Amino acid sequence: MTDLEGASASTVDDEAAAGFSPLAMVGVGAVSALGLAWFLVSWLVLGSPLTDAIGETVGSLAAILLIVSIIGAARAAD
Repeated sequence: MTDLEGASASTVDDEAAAGFSPLAMVGVGAVSALGLAWFLVSWLVLGSPLTDAIGETVGSLAAILLIVSIIGAARAAD
């Protein structure tokens, strides 16, 4: 029997399983609200076709995630 066979299925650190910090939850909520608002403005106010509005929203959210990833990597490097 190897070491892994006797291990339980859940061997995750307690710190990693603790979840998001309150600041991270606020950030996720804010980005979600801004994404929804951008979609609605693009689709309803500007009159973009539905698929174009969805594409604009996905592109905007991808750019935001890229920026957050770069900031996170820079903070982790310090």
